[in-house]
Amino acid sequence: MGNEIAKRIELEKRERMLHERLAEDTRRLQSARVHLKLCEDALEHTLAELHEVKNEKKAITGLLESMWNGNTSGGSLETA
Repeated sequence: MGNEIAKRIELEKRERMLHERLAEDTRRLQSARVHLKLCEDALEHTLAELHEVKNEKKAITGLLESMWNGNTSGGSLETA
């Protein structure tokens, strides 16, 4: 009977340890999700800003080409 009591005490210790590990893993997972959301938001903002910059560059390039060549250019400033 003493052996069963000792085994039960060890199992209770292990159960507490596993509960603590589960709680810590859950906290880390929630933190990782928050961090992932922040990274996704930053990525979306950067992509939107890049799209805006490309559109502005394209508009300015078109304006410069029309000013320089009178809208009939043989070469393009697109690669500039």
